[in-house]
Amino acid sequence: MRIGSVPYLNGKPLVDWFHSDSAEGDAEIVYAVPSQLAAMLRSGEIDVANCSIFEGLQQPGLTLVPNISISADGAVKSVRLFSKVPLEDIRTIALDTSSLTSTALTRILLKESFGVTPEYHHHAPDLSAMLSQFDAGLIIGDLKLFDLEPNTIVYDLGQGWKDLTGMPFVYAGWLAREDRASAEMIRLLTAAKAWGVEHLEPLAVKWAAAMNLPPDRCRDYFFNVMNYGLNDCQLDGLRLFQQKCVEHRLVSDLLPITMARGCS
Repeated sequence: MRIGSVPYLNGKPLVDWFHSDSAEGDAEIVYAVPSQLAAMLRSGEIDVANCSIFEGLQQPGLTLVPNISISADGAVKSVRLFSKVPLEDIRTIALDTSSLTSTALTRILLKESFGVTPEYHHHAPDLSAMLSQFDAGLIIGDLKLFDLEPNTIVYDLGQGWKDLTGMPFVYAGWLAREDRASAEMIRLLTAAKAWGVEHLEPLAVKWAAAMNLPPDRCRDYFFNVMNYGLNDCQLDGLRLFQQKCVEHRLVSDLLPITMARGCS
């Protein structure tokens, strides 16, 4: 089984089991940013990916592995918009080319919360370069961007969604190709999540060192920010996001959100 995962800190509790002595099964892990994982799913290079939830809303033939997601209820701290001007004055934005879900969420929040529809430009995730050319820049997956130029406005998209809707937001889930979903796939991914949730403290220490992050920031992220479940409230938030994507013409149809049942 070929499994795709994001390289970011938030994905580590869902995949590090596969690199541990406890791992079972025959699986290969491929790491790539969300936009690349989506393309690999479409081409069949991988069977399942810890991928932008937006891909599941626009691409038929994908199904969600149940009870697992990368979600947050409020501020997410790693999906943020950085602006040189007040948000209601933004006219141009650079969007992280790694992102799919957060790009869509940015468009929705700026329109509904601030009444603006800026020009959007795709750009490599380099905040200095983004802000040298545009009013604002969207960066995902980076927990280091805290020492900023004076007067930089930081807008956390997770908190923006919570303020707008009162609901949690699902950023990613295990999206499987329907023709390759299996009971074994679900079993392994569920076991990996259970192991990861039980090992959040050592994982925080390990990845703080590997990513040159303060340990307390990693602990806070794992224990107080991230949620790896997929309950009814999170699904309701996901369905609302899907509806807004259709209303904003970011996706064309309301595709059914289905759960993999391991029938193939």
